[in-house]
Amino acid sequence: MAGGLKGRKVLVIGTGIGGSAVSALLAKEGADVTVLERNSYAGGKAASFEREGFVYDTGVHWLARGDKGPMGEIANIVGADIRFRRLEPAMQFTTGGRTAILSQDMDDEEALNSLFEQVGVLPENREGARALFKDMARERSPQELEELDEVSFSDYIAGFVDDEQLNRVLDGFTGMYMCISRRAASAGEFILCFSSQAKEKNLCYPLGGMRAVPMAYLEALEALGGEVRFSTPVEGIVVEGGKVRGVEAGGFIPADVVISNNGIKETVAMAGRHNFPDRYLAMVDSLRLSFGAVSVKYALDAEVVKPHLFCYFPDFRDAELVERQAAIFVPVPSAADPSLAPPGCQMVLAGSLAPPGLEDRDQVKAICEEMLDRIENTMRDLFPGIEDHVVWKIRTDTRYISEISGRWTGEVIGVAQNRHQVGRKRPGNITPIEGLYLVGADAGARGVGTEMAAESALNLWRQLRGA
Repeated sequence: MAGGLKGRKVLVIGTGIGGSAVSALLAKEGADVTVLERNSYAGGKAASFEREGFVYDTGVHWLARGDKGPMGEIANIVGADIRFRRLEPAMQFTTGGRTAILSQDMDDEEALNSLFEQVGVLPENREGARALFKDMARERSPQELEELDEVSFSDYIAGFVDDEQLNRVLDGFTGMYMCISRRAASAGEFILCFSSQAKEKNLCYPLGGMRAVPMAYLEALEALGGEVRFSTPVEGIVVEGGKVRGVEAGGFIPADVVISNNGIKETVAMAGRHNFPDRYLAMVDSLRLSFGAVSVKYALDAEVVKPHLFCYFPDFRDAELVERQAAIFVPVPSAADPSLAPPGCQMVLAGSLAPPGLEDRDQVKAICEEMLDRIENTMRDLFPGIEDHVVWKIRTDTRYISEISGRWTGEVIGVAQNRHQVGRKRPGNITPIEGLYLVGADAGARGVGTEMAAESALNLWRQLRGA
């Protein structure tokens, strides 16, 4: 429907990956696109910031497919310049006191045998473990995935093998992909994430930091005649007679189409609950959210942390370690892009999952502070002397994510990818209000968080073109 979009006034709320991507895609179709961003910078949960020569991300990111996934597809369509760096080996994994090096070839039998040996999968369990990974890596039809959507990932694993060490590795992958527990996660959704990464073998990081992705889309938008307005929070979405009319953002801004990258629950509130049918409200109210996250961002004056990406679980057999350490996911963005730190220095992001809710702020603050202390304990244990090389460090909690993203709570992804909220059961891009659409990880897509947001933009673009 390029003709139908041409000249139509489109307002996009938010410059996260979904919002920035769909704005460029629709401008490519000839729509008159304006993006409204509450912050003075772009990206939301994918923003990056500069401090004393270092560049650090809002979140703790590494990308599953980079240019071979939906982010690259969008860049090709709109002419955005985004470059990614792939590093080998892919990452390091430590659990139960044992360390394994994972290559990009996660479906290679020799690599799997090495992983099982290094991580300590019991010999009698390795045949089942190989069968599990082989089954996860194979391509499936949408119908096959749909059948697995309602199966918990832990139940799916149990059909092949029950090995404590392997379960912890898979816990790590579930946390990295979906920010949810193995028991709550949908098997179909995990398999989609894993098989896509195994096929493309392109675990990578964007040069320039995570902000490079939304900023490149916004630059493409502006080159196509669109506009970005920063420091412009949207107070409400104006609806009359079941149809969107525009938004209130320091005054009324009319539009034919409004696309919200601000989360489904927040969007319903901005548009007024009375404008939605009861059935839709019940669905929105029932949605569960992913975990939040806390992180310690280290600016170091030396290259202290190796490898460039690792996942660490305290040795569960050591009660003292379990008490004082945290399970952490640690990317070193400056290993992929040295320009993110001064010469000879490092930018390190150490994160851990946390409760997202903000209902009891004091309780959440106390939980987050304890978890941040544990992250720092863990980093000191793993890298003795790291504190001697700290130029500065920032501790961020779920409130930090909430404040930057404009979401009510500090969840990492948004709507959780549990077996009741994926595939056909996930909210779609289209809302019951004519002209009001959703974009981002909450709606209309599948996969790993940031890539899901990009896929959501692609799917909405296709729907609007074909309407």
